[in-house]
Amino acid sequence: MNEQAFTVPQFIASFKVSRTKTYDEIGAGRLASYQVGRRRYISASAAADWQKRLETECAKTLQGGAQ
Repeated sequence: MNEQAFTVPQFIASFKVSRTKTYDEIGAGRLASYQVGRRRYISASAAADWQKRLETECAKTLQGGAQ
């Protein structure tokens, strides 16, 4: 079964980013998350949107540098 949501430690392990970077992205509003009790979750769709946004930004940067 695919994950529907990640805890922060699961997100960090899956996407290979630091805890600090994860919370920076959440704080900046670039990575959506929610809390249930004391635990913070990142939905699989929010994680996918975040990754797609990074890929798009990277592609634009590479295209701009090649011209």
